[in-house]
Amino acid sequence: MRQNLKSSSRCSIIRSAPIIKLLLEVDMPKDVVSLGQGVPFFAPPTEVVSAIQQASAQPEGYRYTKDVGRDEVLEAVAEKIKQENKIIANPHRNIMMTAGGNQAFLNALLSITDLGDEIIVISPTYFNHVMAIKLAGCQPILLETRPEEGYLPDIDQIKNAISPRTKALVSISPNNPTGAVYPQKLLKSINDLCAEHSLYHISDEVYEYFVFDGAKHVSPGSFDSTLCHTISLFSFSKAFSMSGYRIGYMVYPEHLFEDILKVQDTIGICAPAPSQAGACIALGMGKSYVEKYLDVMRNTRRIFAETLENLENVFFSKTNGSYYFFVGLKTTKPARTICKKLISEYEVVTLPGDIFDCSTPSIRLSYGNVSEETAVEGMSRLQKGLEALL
Repeated sequence: MRQNLKSSSRCSIIRSAPIIKLLLEVDMPKDVVSLGQGVPFFAPPTEVVSAIQQASAQPEGYRYTKDVGRDEVLEAVAEKIKQENKIIANPHRNIMMTAGGNQAFLNALLSITDLGDEIIVISPTYFNHVMAIKLAGCQPILLETRPEEGYLPDIDQIKNAISPRTKALVSISPNNPTGAVYPQKLLKSINDLCAEHSLYHISDEVYEYFVFDGAKHVSPGSFDSTLCHTISLFSFSKAFSMSGYRIGYMVYPEHLFEDILKVQDTIGICAPAPSQAGACIALGMGKSYVEKYLDVMRNTRRIFAETLENLENVFFSKTNGSYYFFVGLKTTKPARTICKKLISEYEVVTLPGDIFDCSTPSIRLSYGNVSEETAVEGMSRLQKGLEALL
């Protein structure tokens, strides 16, 4: 008997993995320069790799840990966020180790929302956030930002977006995909607004160490002294180049502990045990590890900016965080079409703005995953391609 089996309607409203989909649609040249992928150019600390390898051969590494994580890593996180982020948290009630920042975000969503709830998201968006919101049965409410305003949201715009169904607002600072670093005053206004309307403020701080030109990272959780409505998300993927090890953590109000624990136990039980051992070492090293690579990024950032400033048919805001520029294109052609031709004809990868829910032709560039030499070559190819295609 033939069965009429169908996949989930829940998944049908979520886009396919957008970067993978784009790359599968083109014939990839052998000598391609990628200005698209959001991974840093450097490797993890050798001490971290050694700790992970050693833990993998021991019971502590190949058996489950507690769902929330190992005591020593939770305590190290508590000390780190106290010193660096000015967040006071109980390591055993307010902190959980996760399989990266994306799992932390999904943990948060599933523990605070009901079907049909609305989540305010700043656009251009981080696409995995939007995908997770839809997967949770919620509705993303997108608030557009503008390059001439540095891609910073307007507080009145946020107020007007709040409805009886709103459950949370998501901020990303330093921002992916725009590179914007939200000023302290803006973040406090957002956090206070969330408190006033009994909303959760979900703060993605994955790029906290990647700030330039005097910009400073501020954690909204530092304004929430009793930690009652702010959920902060962190990851080791960027600052310690540990994306493949899948390790991050979340900081949350104590009243969410039991529900987040239920989600964690259902989805993954615990973060990878060897990676937790590596995270302990990384936390001891702190931001000093990534700081020694920031000079290279400052130079690649300068190379990117100078090239873009010399192009007539683009516009961008020279934002000062993460390692991205979000570039507007003066054209009526779809950005996806241009990106495909940049790959196939000019051997340079960029990501189209529609991936990030931007309605106008645009591309995202990553200056964090290339050396200075590769940056020069990649931007030369991009310049030739854009001059010909726009």
